[in-house]
Amino acid sequence: MATFWTADDGANLERAQPLPAQYVRCNRTTDLSTSRTCKGGETLCKQQPTGWYRCADQATGKITYEGYVNGKWVVRSTPPSTAPPSTAAATVTATSTASSSTPVRTIDATAVLPAPPSQPPTTPADSSASARPTGQSEPPPDGNPATPTLTEAPKPTSPVPTVTSQSPATTPTTTPTVEPTAEPTATATTADAPAVQAIAATAAVRPRLRVWVETDLADDYTAGDARFTAALDAVIAAAKTPGVIGVKFADNLGYTGFTSPGDVTRFLTRAGGALRAALPGKRLSIGVVVPELGCGSVKACIQAMRAKAPLATKENVTRYLKTRAADRVEISTGLFGRTYRRHHVPDPKTGKPTPITPALAARAQWMSIRALEWDTLAQIGAREYGLAHTGDTSAWDQAAATTQIDARIGTAIALGVPTITLWGHQAVDDNQTYRLLDAGLTPNALWTTLTRQGLRGRLAVIVDAASTERGITADLAELAKAVSEVFLLL
Repeated sequence: MATFWTADDGANLERAQPLPAQYVRCNRTTDLSTSRTCKGGETLCKQQPTGWYRCADQATGKITYEGYVNGKWVVRSTPPSTAPPSTAAATVTATSTASSSTPVRTIDATAVLPAPPSQPPTTPADSSASARPTGQSEPPPDGNPATPTLTEAPKPTSPVPTVTSQSPATTPTTTPTVEPTAEPTATATTADAPAVQAIAATAAVRPRLRVWVETDLADDYTAGDARFTAALDAVIAAAKTPGVIGVKFADNLGYTGFTSPGDVTRFLTRAGGALRAALPGKRLSIGVVVPELGCGSVKACIQAMRAKAPLATKENVTRYLKTRAADRVEISTGLFGRTYRRHHVPDPKTGKPTPITPALAARAQWMSIRALEWDTLAQIGAREYGLAHTGDTSAWDQAAATTQIDARIGTAIALGVPTITLWGHQAVDDNQTYRLLDAGLTPNALWTTLTRQGLRGRLAVIVDAASTERGITADLAELAKAVSEVFLLL
């Protein structure tokens, strides 16, 4: 069985999955992990109302009409009848799976060449409560109440100094990052979200970005059936936009609205089931934060973190993942820095107690996740909130940017995390703007380093189409230089 599904670089597996509304394939078999260019050029295929695909060879201009008939891929040179491929007339000629016309590599038109592997908020200071921008994705609070009865999600605020585990010679003394606060802020669903998503998804096709729709249905679910149904409808409408490959429907799971692990599992079962039924072929994702994982074996730290987030312990999150409601799970990293620093571990060289730094917490988190074998339940990715800066320009020079990327991204990738999602592109919160690039999409040391390190296939970014630097098309074109996926906030 394994040999069948993995043969020819997974060609059988690709053929078994539903094709998107449009896709690009290589004209000749190409190893896209080593080359960004298809051998023999590309062919662009778009699905027609009949169900057939109209495929245009970008190298020769040849037009073919293609689709599955009785489980076999068929190609014809003339337009088919109005019958769908499953009931097409016998005059259609079936092609061998070895034929050069058969799509040996199917690639979403919004995806990168090479396609990325199939997929983390930071360390903050307290501030006064203020309304969160509509659709803004937020991290959990540093200091969450022992009983998570909040009905609103908390937000990141101003940066604070963050010590890393790097040597004094290369580690900056401060990092312009954000940390979660204890102040809850409201969530909302924009009425014109489908229109915004359509514009953004269309713009994302040109720079070849995988597009996700992101929202958090937890508060809508706990608010009652009417609100939950309305929110589901909005998400489904946005996700049906051509080019959208999936939906992230929960963030910081267990921090808002729920009173027991059973409540959370019922939410996941209902929301995930509804989305799968309405969006066949789309991928589903959730976001979780498990603060105790950054403690390593420090018992006092583990106890403190479990008190902060009793519904987000490793045992409870394992239970949530076993619902199979999500194909992809993004685990936030870089959080609760102030709390981690209150606890100490022995220095490996001197044996003296040293605070748990962000790099040590990240390493402990990902080693714990490997031991828990969560990757057998879903694709595990990271969501990093620690690389954004406030103001127009970043204070990091090349050395500082490299150190932070190594600590926050390199640590995760080295421990097997396939993809990392970055927060902070023109993200406005509490009257402050957080950026990855500088104002006006001007590259800085962080962005230059990211683009040079060849991590594009592993990186994603969160974008609010209503909050951009130079418009959604220009922003996505620049972001596509360093990332291969985008999560569009609904």
